Amino acid sequence: MFRDPFSSKLTLALLLVPAAMLAPAPTLRAETPDEDLYLGESPERYAQVKIVEGDVRIQKGEGEEALTRGTPIAEGDVVESRGRGVLQLGDGTRIAFGPGTRFQVAALFADKKGERQVLLRLDYGRIRIALGAQSGARIRVDTLSGTATLADKASATCEVERDRTVRLRVHSGRISFANDAHQNILAAGERLTVYGSQDRLDRVRSFNTCESDDFDGWCEDSFAIRRRASWDRVPREIRYYADDLDDNGEWIYVDETSSWCWRPTGVSAEWRPYWHGRWGAYAGGMTWVSDEPWGYVTYHHGRWGWGTSFGWYWIPGVHYSPAWVAWNTFDSYFGWAPLGYWNAPCTWGYGAWGGGHCWNVVNMGHIGRSHLHTHTHSDMNIIRTFNHTTGGGPRPLTPPWQRGPLVVTRNEINNPAQFQRVVVQRPLLRERVQTYDRLAQTTTGRSILRRDLVQPGTGTHGTAATPAGPGRDGTGASSGFRRAEERRSVNSRPLIRENARPVQSAEPGRRESQPDRGREPRAADPGRATSLRDRAQEYRTRDPERPAPRETTRERSREFERPASREIPRETREAPAPREPSRSEPSREFRQERPSAPAPSPSSSPAPRPSTPDRPSSDRPRGR
Repeated sequence: MFRDPFSSKLTLALLLVPAAMLAPAPTLRAETPDEDLYLGESPERYAQVKIVEGDVRIQKGEGEEALTRGTPIAEGDVVESRGRGVLQLGDGTRIAFGPGTRFQVAALFADKKGERQVLLRLDYGRIRIALGAQSGARIRVDTLSGTATLADKASATCEVERDRTVRLRVHSGRISFANDAHQNILAAGERLTVYGSQDRLDRVRSFNTCESDDFDGWCEDSFAIRRRASWDRVPREIRYYADDLDDNGEWIYVDETSSWCWRPTGVSAEWRPYWHGRWGAYAGGMTWVSDEPWGYVTYHHGRWGWGTSFGWYWIPGVHYSPAWVAWNTFDSYFGWAPLGYWNAPCTWGYGAWGGGHCWNVVNMGHIGRSHLHTHTHSDMNIIRTFNHTTGGGPRPLTPPWQRGPLVVTRNEINNPAQFQRVVVQRPLLRERVQTYDRLAQTTTGRSILRRDLVQPGTGTHGTAATPAGPGRDGTGASSGFRRAEERRSVNSRPLIRENARPVQSAEPGRRESQPDRGREPRAADPGRATSLRDRAQEYRTRDPERPAPRETTRERSREFERPASREIPRETREAPAPREPSRSEPSREFRQERPSAPAPSPSSSPAPRPSTPDRPSSDRPRGR
């Protein structure tokens, strides 16, 4: 019997069509890149260098370098000092160290038998510890002759000599000391001398707490907590890191973020974020080490923005990252740009210069050097290639740049050829981040936090798989930090698709912007294109040089919200309802993917930034 091959193929195709239609669509989790899930790390897992004077070295892994104000302190770091300095922990605890001191930060707020604990290993030298007033953690100091444990707002000095002699003084509170032979508790005004791990702890004497040497006096001044404007305008998890903001800038209210933001003062016209400093090749990824005294909190927590009225401003955030930047490579160049409110590279500039995407671009051979602002390129023809394609065709909906940690070794960052070979291998870089995550979870209990996703068709959230350790949930965060995240989850839970809408706040007369979960954005005009694909084509037709919005919209970071204790001043509480966008203005959903200004013609330097008052003008909506 004759069988028509064409008819058979057609019949098979018709049978396969319903099967393809019934096949489940791929989930958002499978389509979402790892970098879009990256949320950072718990802020308490890193310590800030509050003060450093003289020659102080830090050992991170196998590398050693000079300790500076911008160097984050992580678990496992070893500090060796010929000078002196102060470390600031997230709970308000401060640790001062003097000359001739070597110690290791072995653990930062690890959960041990249900208690939060910081572990220091003091080899020799002198440290003084003052627990934060609201701290519920224990500070444990291990020496070769025994272990000192501080809790309940205690303050003490521990000194270890090369022959293992330990001298302990208690300035306030009560501490315990234990070794192989004995255990004792000391109260304020008492001191103890121990000569070895088998020595009995009976050499307890009183001392005059008013008598102090130069190091004690310096510590008293360094431990003073200054509560100024920044204290109430940053999330409570990072408020102890924000002391230096008030001396180097001012707080302004930004309508785009509906929050208070901080901007630096006294910077040059060509200044931009992630410009004045260097890159460090650390375990969690390439880490930005700022040369600016206020750089730690502004470059590791939150995002940046730019506006014609304010210039550059910092948007406070909670989670820690080695650097909140987008990065990309082209030819023999490497570039990075600060991520803005919508988690995309910032745009900046005004006047005749016009500006464009804020990319800091250097040659591969300069990436491991200090003072990178002296090596960045100003040619806009080079800078534009880092935010767009270079083939001359239509720009893709998927950006060419990457986000998330870039894990490289010390040898690679100092060898341009090796660095260039590694950064173009995206699968290798993703594997390194995953390896770091597993190793950190196993050795320290620290884990990378990943954002939740909206399950298709349900509007519910699914938590990305993250290894859970003792006393932790799926995010890997400690219980205290998890509770803080739960309190913020009402108005900041991240969504793959988000459209802002005004809702009534708890306080009468105040309105604030909340995410409208689980709903597709509605077009402002029925005559306009309603699908994301049609809108993308509409933007290309209107302005070929302007990048089109992506089909899968990006969300703003979950970090951008104010804690309950912070309030807008009385004169700005009564705010009008947010105005409706005009028909010619794209929806907020697209604002996150479009630059605020089209890429203009290049010029050597921007115009000076205008000065403006720190409050919004009366003719602009100021709603939270």
